[in-house]
Amino acid sequence: MARTASRPASKQARPKQPSIRRLLVGDALRSWALPTAAVAVLVVAILLDMLEVIPDPTAAGVSVLALLVLTAALAVAPLLADDADERVKPAAIVAIALLWVTVLGYPFEARLFTGPALGHVVLDPAASGATLVAGNTGARADVVVDLHLPIASDRRDRTVHYDVDMVDDAGGHTRIDGELGDSWRMRRMGRRGSVPSHLEHLSQSHVVELGAGGLHLVGATLVGEPGATAAATAYRYRLPGMAVLYGLAILLCAGALAFDHWWDPRARATATIATTGAAAAALVFAGSGSGHPGLRDVIGAALVGAVAGFALGTALAWLVGTLLPRGNTARRAA
Repeated sequence: MARTASRPASKQARPKQPSIRRLLVGDALRSWALPTAAVAVLVVAILLDMLEVIPDPTAAGVSVLALLVLTAALAVAPLLADDADERVKPAAIVAIALLWVTVLGYPFEARLFTGPALGHVVLDPAASGATLVAGNTGARADVVVDLHLPIASDRRDRTVHYDVDMVDDAGGHTRIDGELGDSWRMRRMGRRGSVPSHLEHLSQSHVVELGAGGLHLVGATLVGEPGATAAATAYRYRLPGMAVLYGLAILLCAGALAFDHWWDPRARATATIATTGAAAAALVFAGSGSGHPGLRDVIGAALVGAVAGFALGTALAWLVGTLLPRGNTARRAA
């Protein structure tokens, strides 16, 4: 009887293990790489702006993008960790973060980059009848008043009050007014005493309803510093009304709050704090009257947003966690 040769049992193929390099790269992308790159871009933009290598609006726009990317990266890092709950796919989390950066970055971009001017007139009594906006180019215009002061030989405060009357083609009048100028203050420098600091406020923005047709200058008066001149430039106002912006901010904050409570009520409300902070900064920046906003305005709005976001976001998360049932917590703990 022929003896059948036994064949060795085939070994079960082992699943291919990811390499250490791939694991390290993935961990870096999920944790420290993006925040570090955002901080580096922010520092470089500030330095280039101080050296006047790039225009101030460009530096401000890059800084806004870096700050939003940094905030979004810190907020979604716990959701992309290896031990994170996979109820939401990483690709969906990244897509939501990109949409979040785009929506909250638009108010900054619209104020920083106004586009071409619709018209320009010198605010002088002789310019009565001059056209500032020709034709109906939109519902609103951003009228920026710029003041030009003569060279002063002494350090003194100078103030100019302007009053401008405009009319549209249907006869509807619009009046804008304000005060511009410069001032000197003594700033303390530790034990070395104090040094003079020159503060300038030479431009102001006004949102004007265009109404019917164009916008024409009726009259303008300047009261204050002799020899000062001023001009008005109109730009297309690219943002909706402040009521709409506040409504969108409330919806974003409510969505972030609902997500944090659904994801894990016990955890820190990172999405809520990040969203309330970014929304507060965007509202402050959009509502500022700066005629030519730049990097200083962005930093100021970011500081206000950081304080308001932490305080308001923490309070809202605590309130929702107290009032709403914590059934999701029990399910995750099981």
